[in-house]
Amino acid sequence: MSGYDIKKLVEMSLSHFWSESYGNLFPTLNALVEAGFATKKVDPASGARHRQVYTVTARGRRAYEQWLREPADPVQMRNELQLKFFLTSRGSIDDSIRLLEEYRTQQKTRYTEFKEFEAILAQAVRTDVMPDELVPIIGKTADQSNEQLIFYLTLRHGILAIEARMAWVDESLRALRARKRDRKSTD
Repeated sequence: MSGYDIKKLVEMSLSHFWSESYGNLFPTLNALVEAGFATKKVDPASGARHRQVYTVTARGRRAYEQWLREPADPVQMRNELQLKFFLTSRGSIDDSIRLLEEYRTQQKTRYTEFKEFEAILAQAVRTDVMPDELVPIIGKTADQSNEQLIFYLTLRHGILAIEARMAWVDESLRALRARKRDRKSTD
């Protein structure tokens, strides 16, 4: 895959739990090439664009398989929305409400995108047929039914996480608006 293809794959299938910028992706790919875990070649079909395609080496495959067997690091959260929301405690309730309303809109947009992709993956899992939309991203693999199922289940994790965040936002907005009403009635 090219760096662009990898970035697209991350955005479509992993972005609810992992993100990569081009500024981090290309240095990482180059480091993998330097370490002998991947190769980089110009795709002859790319024409004047000189599209660089990366391929995992046997050494890279062994390192990848070893990494998969290792225990995962504990989850470390860095959630800017939660930090900002926490810090609005010394500001006005209106600031807290505005922040959560904007966040809910953002989450709803992402939720809609995920649900559209979920429909495509659910169909792929049911029929065991790789959808045309996924071929440029995943390609044809020997065990595509397993890959489709894992993609689907990973996406379901993201959908459920968004649903939980939106439920928390709704609950928080109700509490903040009630507090605002209570304060107005005592003024």
